[in-house]
Amino acid sequence: MRLQLLVRAAGALMLAASAAACSAAGDHTDTYGPQNVLYRADYPSYTTADQLFERASVVVQGRVESAKKVVRLVQAAPQGRALPAAVDAERREGMVVTVRTVTVSRVFKGDVKPGDVVQVKQLGGKLDGVTYSEEHGVPLLDNGQYTLFLETYSDQPASLLNPVQAQYPVDAGNGLLSLPGNEITTSVTQLARLAHK
Repeated sequence: MRLQLLVRAAGALMLAASAAACSAAGDHTDTYGPQNVLYRADYPSYTTADQLFERASVVVQGRVESAKKVVRLVQAAPQGRALPAAVDAERREGMVVTVRTVTVSRVFKGDVKPGDVVQVKQLGGKLDGVTYSEEHGVPLLDNGQYTLFLETYSDQPASLLNPVQAQYPVDAGNGLLSLPGNEITTSVTQLARLAHK
């Protein structure tokens, strides 16, 4: 199996991209359309809301603005370490991400305050006529209210700790809804308690 590029995408450990342009004999190719690329990333998995809260550098509730931008994020080469040619080629090509703006209404953890905006990136988006998707990814919805568990960086937008476990849509009664496939339940009350530990 071909070596895969280590990336920083919400704590993602490994990333592989499968594109229609790759040959059928490629090492990790799954073709599903002429202008589509499928990203596969491994994320840490959590068993409790306490674990999510502890691991996150920022936990906020807020509204996802409708404006978004799709960019190619190129990773810097690790200092003092040579990468195998195939891995370095993937690093230089970069990965396509969609960057969303979240207007914060409540802060449970982190160096932000209500009214601030947080930039959040997710793998995938449409760029130069090609659609990039993340396997098992769940895009944030325009104008959606969410509680998000984020990892922040000094040089790029924040990422969800896990594409399914780290986003909770907020219902009309301010309840936090777990996405399908996420067995972790939490509430505003529980997060407030964790914030004051």
